[in-house]
Amino acid sequence: MKVFILGGTGFIGSYLTEYYLNKGARVFLLVRNPQRVKTIKPGVEVVFGEALKGGDWQRLIPEMDYVINLVGETIFKRWTPEYKKLIWDSRILSTRRVVEVLTERNILFNASAVGYYGDGGERELTEESPPGKMYVSELCKAWEEEALKGESTGARIIVGRFGIVLGKGGGMLSVILPFFKLGLGGRLGSGKQWFPWIHVEDLVRAIDFLYEKEVSGIFNVTSPEPVQNKEMTKIIGKVLRRPTLFPVPKFALRLLYGELADVIMASARVIPKRLLERGFTFKYPSFESAFRASM
Repeated sequence: MKVFILGGTGFIGSYLTEYYLNKGARVFLLVRNPQRVKTIKPGVEVVFGEALKGGDWQRLIPEMDYVINLVGETIFKRWTPEYKKLIWDSRILSTRRVVEVLTERNILFNASAVGYYGDGGERELTEESPPGKMYVSELCKAWEEEALKGESTGARIIVGRFGIVLGKGGGMLSVILPFFKLGLGGRLGSGKQWFPWIHVEDLVRAIDFLYEKEVSGIFNVTSPEPVQNKEMTKIIGKVLRRPTLFPVPKFALRLLYGELADVIMASARVIPKRLLERGFTFKYPSFESAFRASM
């Protein structure tokens, strides 16, 4: 089995690479910066190139059994107009470069995000729910549409809407844990907003599960148990044995992150309906079990 991972040098990609190496697959990794080669696991076949611009790496796509596109600049920075464009282009253009060379033998897994739903309040959100009206919703909608254009080639296209990813070595925890460890953690605003999340090990298993099940289309890649922010905060404080007495008001988040604050404060009670219907089982279904495994 040949697996080609784009955006594979980051947090999720490193877990995915190890997973497929352990399965005995040949893993190809698109790398832009030669300095990153030092951190790549032995056995990986490195391909140099720029995902947004295309190039010689595209010639490899038709011979791959599974193409996994995770490319996208982090959203956890202050959103200036210039950075918003970078967030958009990194997702749309990289997906376009992959899709334009797909053939009918290819299977593409393309990342998306639960930001598609915007602020859903208390409603349960499944794959059939409509998109929200936030900038991030427009981004995810355009991102998915770009990936689904690949269906015209006869390729099998899978789109995964990721929730907040937990795990050792990165993800959301790398952003918030320093504050909690100092005793400065607290709920965001009212704390009533729902957070869709998933442990990185379950996310990686889900990506492989969808390949093996020969399915296509949109899938929420989240835990079946979304958690309200106030409950998540309480669990983090309990596990770390730190107080969580300082609620963070929305205006403070806006000062720090700008428009990103609206995304952080949005409520998304996302359910992985299609994954569950196809029999996927979660190793870490509860937030507490996932958080403890991430320490």
